[in-house]
Amino acid sequence: MIKKISNLKLILGLVLLVLIYLAVVYFDSSKSAPLEKQLVTIDTSKVTGLIIETADERVTLTKPANQWQLELPSGKKVTAVVSKVNSVLGRLMDISTDRLAAKEEEKWAAYQVDSTGTVLKVQEGDELTLDMVVGQSGFTTYIRLAGEVEVYASDDFKGLSTYDNINHYRDNTFLRMKTDSIESISFNYPGDSSFQLSKTAGSWTFNDSTPADSAKTLFYIRNLSLKFSNDFASEDGSSLGAKIADIVIESMNQPRISIMAFEDSADSVIYQSSINEEAYFTDTALGEEFFIGKSELMISQE
Repeated sequence: MIKKISNLKLILGLVLLVLIYLAVVYFDSSKSAPLEKQLVTIDTSKVTGLIIETADERVTLTKPANQWQLELPSGKKVTAVVSKVNSVLGRLMDISTDRLAAKEEEKWAAYQVDSTGTVLKVQEGDELTLDMVVGQSGFTTYIRLAGEVEVYASDDFKGLSTYDNINHYRDNTFLRMKTDSIESISFNYPGDSSFQLSKTAGSWTFNDSTPADSAKTLFYIRNLSLKFSNDFASEDGSSLGAKIADIVIESMNQPRISIMAFEDSADSVIYQSSINEEAYFTDTALGEEFFIGKSELMISQE
């Protein structure tokens, strides 16, 4: 009889321990539960809209036809760099959660999935296929789906800190051309400081037939081949003043290329090229590098 009572007590003790363990696991949400869950299931070929919004900035990308467009704060739409949009979509497809981090709203602020988080929405036609808030803490990204209380943790997904900037999606090309076919470069400046370079029989001369320094000229032309800038000016050109200078490049079997400098209402200079007419730049290095004087290309007198 005593043995039976002991066995019963042992069984009841084990049951009690199991119940206590289950209660701790269930109610103590501060201890993350292991979890493997694919949160995002989208068909990237059908995506027509992408919104990434923080407290400071909103990125709105749309694909009305076959070309991605970026909406600027003014409402103007410019061409978006496709590879950068695809990079975001590709990262979304890689999101997988490692564990459940929280199961109550009180924890949202700690994981930055409340109003301080980054909102991300994906549109496929008229259907909103993804709506979530992303937060970052240390090396871990936290994700909460819109309308849900649960917060998931992901150690592989590194957030959207690079992708929530509008300029990230803009074409930052200032110049791109084949320089070996350039035949002439006209520097059109105010007053009598304008001049022209022409290539004749492989040699560069000024418009008065004076030879130009070949090394200096080739160095200048080499810089024309490819130039980028991330210093975007007013996105719609509303602050542009009068054109104060331009450079016209004529090439064989290539369209004419123009580099322009405009007065800015902020007492500075804005630059634009015909290679990328949707973008204006405030990069002072562009002026220093391309809008040079004749003396900088002349043969040095010893």
